[in-house]
Amino acid sequence: MRHNFLSTPLALVSAMAIVQIAHADSFRVGDIRVEGVVRLTPANVYNILPMSSGDNIDDAAIAKAVRTLYESKNFDDVQVERVGNVLVFKVVERPVIAKIELDGNKLIPKDALQDGMKKMGLSEGEVLQKSLLQNVENELEQQYTQQGRYNADVQIETIARPNNRVDLKLKFYEGTAAKVVSINIIGNSVFKNSDIERAFAVKESSWSSVLTRNDRYAKEKMTASLEALRAMYLNAGYINFTVNHSQLDISEDKKNIFIEIGIDEGKKFQFGETKFLGDALFEDQDLRALQMYKAGETYSQAKVNAVKQLLLRKYGNAGYYFADVNVVPDVSSEKGTVALNYYINAGQQVTLRRINFSGNTKTADAVLRREMRQMEGALASNEKIDLSKIRLERTGFFKTVEVKPVRVPNAPDQMDLEVKVEEQHSGTSTVAVGYSQGSGMTYQLGLSQTNFMGTGNRVSIDLSRSDTLDNYNLNILDPYFTIDGVSRGYNIYYRKTKQSDSYSVNNYVTDSVGGSLTFGYPLDENQSFSATVNVDQTNVTTGSYVSTYVRDYLLSHGGKAISQSSYCDGVYEDKGTADKPDWQCVVDPDKPGSSGQIKNYGNAFEAEFVTYNLNFSWMYNTLDRPMFPTQGLYHRVGLDIAVPKSDVEYQKITYDTQAYFPLGKGFVARGYGRLGYGHDLPFYKNFFAGGYGSVRGYDVSSLGPRYSSVIMSEQGVPDPDPEEVGGNALVQGGMELVLPLPFKGDWTRQIRPVMFVEGAQVFDTNSTQYDFDFDEMRYSAGVGFTWITMIGPLSLSYAHPLNDKDGDKTKTVQFEIGRTF
Repeated sequence: MRHNFLSTPLALVSAMAIVQIAHADSFRVGDIRVEGVVRLTPANVYNILPMSSGDNIDDAAIAKAVRTLYESKNFDDVQVERVGNVLVFKVVERPVIAKIELDGNKLIPKDALQDGMKKMGLSEGEVLQKSLLQNVENELEQQYTQQGRYNADVQIETIARPNNRVDLKLKFYEGTAAKVVSINIIGNSVFKNSDIERAFAVKESSWSSVLTRNDRYAKEKMTASLEALRAMYLNAGYINFTVNHSQLDISEDKKNIFIEIGIDEGKKFQFGETKFLGDALFEDQDLRALQMYKAGETYSQAKVNAVKQLLLRKYGNAGYYFADVNVVPDVSSEKGTVALNYYINAGQQVTLRRINFSGNTKTADAVLRREMRQMEGALASNEKIDLSKIRLERTGFFKTVEVKPVRVPNAPDQMDLEVKVEEQHSGTSTVAVGYSQGSGMTYQLGLSQTNFMGTGNRVSIDLSRSDTLDNYNLNILDPYFTIDGVSRGYNIYYRKTKQSDSYSVNNYVTDSVGGSLTFGYPLDENQSFSATVNVDQTNVTTGSYVSTYVRDYLLSHGGKAISQSSYCDGVYEDKGTADKPDWQCVVDPDKPGSSGQIKNYGNAFEAEFVTYNLNFSWMYNTLDRPMFPTQGLYHRVGLDIAVPKSDVEYQKITYDTQAYFPLGKGFVARGYGRLGYGHDLPFYKNFFAGGYGSVRGYDVSSLGPRYSSVIMSEQGVPDPDPEEVGGNALVQGGMELVLPLPFKGDWTRQIRPVMFVEGAQVFDTNSTQYDFDFDEMRYSAGVGFTWITMIGPLSLSYAHPLNDKDGDKTKTVQFEIGRTF
């Protein structure tokens, strides 16, 4: 919406003073008096007058004086009397605007209104010109009319104040936007009305308009719709397409709009011969490789424009940054073809003289400069300049990044690059209380600075406690440890899992402390490789209902029992008397093989594991932004190796992938997946599936292998709720359709609604029972959204399991704070 209504000059209404002086020859002025001034002083008026005492004047001079006073815009009325040789100027001052109050304006921002009125002289402290008021009202109402608000009304009230001052109160009744109830297209045969209306920005009113409001009329939307209609035909080969008329009818109550559009489709054309003329700095075959069409194909203006842009980019990447391409069509109505001549004016090769940064009040220039791929002194390149902008945006330090090429005066072979950034908060101090269905209540204290003291280094401290986990973490990362972009990071952590009747997946706790050193190596602009050395000590302590799977692993790796239980391998029988019972364990005749003896067994265990790990990862990332991407790819392969001399030796490999594809009109398709496999994994390094980040609709970490508790197993009793222990193999993936929001603005970067279908499962390839079986995959479908709040991302989903089986733990509604999808 444009708010430039006050830039239109308003007519100046002039008035003629009544000069009460009989016609006379010139005379010498003995004195000049001023009457009627309130705000001004007589001296102010004397300074305006083009005459003074002692001047010889005539009727023309007096008329000029009156005109000069009016032109000063300080007076509503001026009269002149002559008393002898004394001139008396009787004036009525215009009041001064003391205050301007705006009431009811929502569509036109207050700042835009005040700025526009100030340019017209209608601002606080200025002299009021009443002639402007009606024009301002009319101009404002015209602005609302262009937005389809035909019943809008603007009134300006003048309130008198002492000392010849006034207050202005602008009362806005913005009304409601008229609805488009009918769009009638006349003359179309190539496209159906429904196809054409689908391309329009303005829509006929329907049930969905309650949410989308796409039936609200606005002049700009109508203009955009007609442009879309023209593009639709031009891209289908109808180069002579015209709109004969576009008619708008409004109902009497000004609430409904009826649109009629008459068109002439014309004849369909095909591509003819294509020539590249002018500065042919490249081989003809190289230029023709950019041609997106062949002779004989249906003509498309979009393809012509795309070829032009590709040519400009190709020349721009070779240093001809200000090259120009002029496309001249040669239309043959007889043949029905359009031959195209691309005239290329390469101009001079341009060298980048200087890069100027602005807006970075906290971040050092060196931090920005190291992200630039366009170097000073080198030939300018579209590709390198665009990549530089993307890299600056990916740092996360800036809300906006603007890159503008500027020609150097009198130097056609040189240019500067103006890089303007708007910094955003790169540090956070978090004191939060959160909740997730997988971890229960979470209490967090976090200090994070991704641009520490403007150096670009990242420092974070995280202290968090929940019903299932205590986590204390210190991370330090220098992304440019070397000038070539090699990064170095340190990590020290303490992590303790806890048992909880409500949230624990397994009946054991881990107590881990460790540290790591990481080096990252950039392979190219989108790929990186990292290597990490990690030392970890983990103590495992089980509860009394631990599974046989965990017990067997601990005992086979140096663990020990820390408590025991006993049971009767048979039945109890009273061997005493009525006065003195003596219950003893005897053979159960109904249970073959019972020994009739008391048996002891360990029911809780502990073990300590010290591991030395080497971690390697490769990452490929072309996502357009770190939060809520709309396009790009992400791949990551990770390898975790516990080396010899560790208490446990294992290998674990993972692969993560995401792909985003913009579909237009706010829709985005997302595909994602994760694969994992481990050899000789300790149980506490297993993969898990279920819940957010896996397959929604199933309880957190509830899928995969399950084993009975030691107590149930020792007594030979079926376990009604076997324990989920995870597995050494993971398969998960899904697809999402990101939905557009019915409103615009910053909300599109804060809320993301989706529809999804996904599946996952974990397996144990060392077990015949739980080995990989694609039929055991679990799937779900549903809807959800993520909202970036002050306390972190809040995610909510409603998912329906598609193939749940007996024993599966399902949960239709799930939410979490701290994860995005």
